[in-house]
Amino acid sequence: MLVALLLGVELLDELHSGLPSVGAADIQAGFGSSYTVTASALLLVPALVGLFVEPVLFVLSDRYSRKWFVCGGLLAMAASAFAAAAAPNVVVLSAALSVFFIGSGSGVALSQATLVDARPLERERVLTRWTLFGEVGDLLAPVLMAALAALALGWREAYCVVGAVVLLWALLLAWRTFPAAANHDAETGDDTEPSVLSALRAALANRKLLLWLGATALCDLLDELLVVFAALHLRDHLHAGPIARSVVIGAGVVGGIAGVLLADRLLTKIAPLRLLLVSCLACTASYVAWLCAPTVWISALLFLLVGMTAAPMYPIASAQAYAALPGRSGTVNAAGHVFTPLSLAVPWVLGAVADYSSVVVALIILLLQPLGLAAITLHAIRRGE
Repeated sequence: MLVALLLGVELLDELHSGLPSVGAADIQAGFGSSYTVTASALLLVPALVGLFVEPVLFVLSDRYSRKWFVCGGLLAMAASAFAAAAAPNVVVLSAALSVFFIGSGSGVALSQATLVDARPLERERVLTRWTLFGEVGDLLAPVLMAALAALALGWREAYCVVGAVVLLWALLLAWRTFPAAANHDAETGDDTEPSVLSALRAALANRKLLLWLGATALCDLLDELLVVFAALHLRDHLHAGPIARSVVIGAGVVGGIAGVLLADRLLTKIAPLRLLLVSCLACTASYVAWLCAPTVWISALLFLLVGMTAAPMYPIASAQAYAALPGRSGTVNAAGHVFTPLSLAVPWVLGAVADYSSVVVALIILLLQPLGLAAITLHAIRRGE
């Protein structure tokens, strides 16, 4: 039951995270804010707050009861949802989403870490299932908004619904027993532990960990960024309308769900790194074919293949990062923040490339994900990892 509840946390996180994106137009119109202010309030400010707060929480979670970090994070997420629903202006909304970002780091990232710690010999399959729940959450956000719109309700009511469900989830998890932490006495901690900064420095000195954290960071490219630039490509080059664009993007989500389901089965027969390499090569081929698609319907079919072949990359790469620092899953998540500034900069860089060159060039740059992961995977296989 604990495993199911922890997996469900990822679904709720993606549902909660999707609300600002799905409701961005109504939020911007309701507050009368500029596009720049709206984007900064919904995305940039919360990410910057999390960048400085989350690493400390993650390292401490390796030393004290993981349960209270997870449940406390979920309670913060619920509170932030209710605060967002009642926000009188964009500044308050941004503050609420910043609390959500920190709560998500503590509640969601550490739920994932707890699952990995509980099943260290099945990291790839555990994270594949985690990814599946995330894909379902991605689908539920627009479904929830559409259902509320049919009832003449909007983004504020959506936050209330999500806040109530997350609160219930936090209470259910509070009644469950979590696996014992690997490196401390859950009640008193361990006075021999290094300081937070020393623990982070030691993690960042681990080359294998940094390599796979970099690989995991690359997996952001064929995610929301791809959706944004794919929609622009479909509009500008195939003259696809809103419905046609939704069909193509939806095909990618369906492909992603199929991909993680297939990967879960294949991981029982194929070594994780070999499956990752095959996935990277197949994704590269299908992605290049998609860029050349002459019609919307061919584009939808090929985008389904892109989603399917890209889906196994994140769970397998993340599993290798956790394996590089066993028993310190919280610290692994903390060290991953070294790539956060790069992740924040990438959308602006791609936007500039699209402005000064073309959307197609920006989309070609996204090939760095499968090609970069393929190079890292080949390096690991040759080293016998």
